[in-house]
Amino acid sequence: MSLTIRGIEREDQEEVHDLVLEGLAERWGAEFDPSYNQDLVDIIGYYVEGHRATVVVLEYPDQESESRSVIVGCGILLPLPAEDVYGTWSPEPASRIDDLKGLKLCRMMRLSVAKEHRGKGFAKHIIQHLIHTAKEQGFDRIMVETETLWTSAVQIYKAMGFVIVESGEEHVHFEYTL
Repeated sequence: MSLTIRGIEREDQEEVHDLVLEGLAERWGAEFDPSYNQDLVDIIGYYVEGHRATVVVLEYPDQESESRSVIVGCGILLPLPAEDVYGTWSPEPASRIDDLKGLKLCRMMRLSVAKEHRGKGFAKHIIQHLIHTAKEQGFDRIMVETETLWTSAVQIYKAMGFVIVESGEEHVHFEYTL
């Protein structure tokens, strides 16, 4: 098994767009409205060029053709503060603002692995890569927010050393100190 994690390229955008939306549709079910995810229309323009974010994709050999790979996962490391034009992430919990002053922060987000490739450790590879990247870029902390009901996401962040700093009925906020 040869995994490759690399930066997103323009020709990857549609595949990453579909990968993330499929995961969200699975999580949200009938409530899911893809129109709320306009940041995914131009991932490079919005995240890379607009916010200097690191966007990575995880490639895995295509089972049908050994000469090509398919994108089976992705993730974003977004420097903070950033202007959230589309409302794709929520601000830090108000109770934490004073604790975070003076720190170089980033947010890990849009972590997604294709359904048929889950359970193979791919999300861990992406998270490890983004943690390493955050260290290289001089960040002090990584922030993550996920839905309380998304137990697999909550479990993987805990397993990777992220600490819950706030938890409610709908959201769980994590931090990872670098």
